Amino acid sequence: MVKLDIIRSANAALANSATKPYVAVVAGGTAGIGESAVRALAATFADRGDREENVLRVHIVGRNEEAGRKIVAECSEVCSRGMFRFHKGDMSLLREVDRVCADITRTEQQEASARGGVAKIDFLVNCQGVLSLTAEDTKEGLDKYYSLLYYSRARFVERLLPLLTASPGAGHVVSVLNASIKEALVLDDLALRNPKNQKFQTAFAHLVSLTNIFFEEVARRNPGRIALCHQHPGYVPTDIALKSNFPWWLKFLITYIVNPLFRPWWVPFEECGQNILFMASPARFPARRPEDVKDSMETPLGSVDGVEPAEGMDGDVGSGAYRVNKDGDTFPKGKGYGKVRENGTAEKVYQHTMAVFAEIEAGRVFKG
Repeated sequence: MVKLDIIRSANAALANSATKPYVAVVAGGTAGIGESAVRALAATFADRGDREENVLRVHIVGRNEEAGRKIVAECSEVCSRGMFRFHKGDMSLLREVDRVCADITRTEQQEASARGGVAKIDFLVNCQGVLSLTAEDTKEGLDKYYSLLYYSRARFVERLLPLLTASPGAGHVVSVLNASIKEALVLDDLALRNPKNQKFQTAFAHLVSLTNIFFEEVARRNPGRIALCHQHPGYVPTDIALKSNFPWWLKFLITYIVNPLFRPWWVPFEECGQNILFMASPARFPARRPEDVKDSMETPLGSVDGVEPAEGMDGDVGSGAYRVNKDGDTFPKGKGYGKVRENGTAEKVYQHTMAVFAEIEAGRVFKG
């Protein structure tokens, strides 16, 4: 467990040392955990840097325009030298993700050109998602639930990769899902078309596994330039159940019976936001070291006492892809890690994901 005061110190050190402006994108940032990440960025970067300096830019992506405007206004007051911009989009649609990413990329290129710098994104947080017990295909041919929890998140990474890898401290990515789940892939049905594979538990473990493997593959293909974290945030009392398509009685049960019972284990929103920002720490979650680079004594940005490089998904320290719990620690390498990845599974997952992207980008409906 990394104590909260150490997490705060690491976040403050990052805000002091990072190249300004620090640029973040938060998908699903208008409510719940995503909103907590936006507010943590605003609070942590307030009053950092030179008096005339633009210290922070945050792109907030979501569907609720009213909530987006409210968060932009409030965070602008907290961090007066930050820029907060809302992008409206339905993130269950990959073409909408592409449109939003193109807008963000264009904005950052224009800003960089104006100051004579290089366009970059330092931090990407993916929190978009819904709870669902039934299948619901989008017009692009993907199940809405699967798209929000995996495909759209992977697409954000893929579309913003050139800017993420341009970050001086290596770009950092967080996907908030449930890194504690035991991996279980349905290899002969990666898109989960067979109804027998669409049961909640089976589908969720599959999406978790896709996330882990895709993150490892991105880290492997971009050594030294990007670090990716899959986080289990703990029990955060969001209203996600009320926004689901659950029957009314299940919504009532979760919201008014289960949530209060779990109050002693709640992770407060402010603490949750700090925990997410901590995953941008190059000292704790470094990018994978290139094979031809020897060990370096160079001190990472945002280094503080008590913060050591974390163990990656593969069991190696500093591997570039991490499964993170609510306390900033990482889950140990699972017993079935190698079995899940044998026979070229990582490449199959990556190519499947790219094939989905290519089909939808071409304007077709994915039917694989």
